[in-house]
Amino acid sequence: MIRSYVVFLITSILLVACEKDQPVPTDPGYDYFPNQLGHYCIYDVDSTVYDDFTGDTFNFHYQVKEVIESYFTDNEGRTAMRIERYRRDYNDSISINDVPWHLSRIWSFTRTNDRAEKLEENIRYVRLAFPVKNAKYWNGNSFNNQEEWNYKYISSDVPYSLNNMIFDSTLAVQQIRRINAIEHREYVELYAKHVGLIEKRVIDVKDNAVNLSVPLLDRIESGVIYSIRLIEYRH
Repeated sequence: MIRSYVVFLITSILLVACEKDQPVPTDPGYDYFPNQLGHYCIYDVDSTVYDDFTGDTFNFHYQVKEVIESYFTDNEGRTAMRIERYRRDYNDSISINDVPWHLSRIWSFTRTNDRAEKLEENIRYVRLAFPVKNAKYWNGNSFNNQEEWNYKYISSDVPYSLNNMIFDSTLAVQQIRRINAIEHREYVELYAKHVGLIEKRVIDVKDNAVNLSVPLLDRIESGVIYSIRLIEYRH
């Protein structure tokens, strides 16, 4: 009887000690992908498209506004957010603020305990993986039929300034980086806590390598270079 009690007492002490030794859970990083109704972000977008068929180069400059409009239940029974995506193009004759917004796309996203999924043009991407941790890898295309892209956190919880806005905590996701003599593919997204995506930089161009003495970015034949930068938000 006494022996049983002693064993029970020792076991209880060990269990308590183990519980005390457990690390305190850290912030998983959910605030980098906010999901509050009414939250919106406005971005400046600059895009340069290289047409290898015509040899022409096209430049586009416009604004995009993304609004979390409502909640709904997706086909897996999860709570998802409907994103209304508006666009307005710069016009040399009038101020951009006088150009009306036009609804251009309906996207959605779902934030779970371990990832943030975004459905764009009916293609599902895993934009973030939780918990956030430097050098963490995941396949951003794990829920679509595109080639595997190993997304990677290259920084987290660092301050950053953009367009006169200062963000205390941001993270950077390198989605792909593939550079060789005929191809330059580099996609990077930056997120800020309580805001979401604040900047995206994309270089996705090719050349036939006829003249390798010239840097690739100076002999582009096809592809696109574009940037998205936050100019206003509300949460």
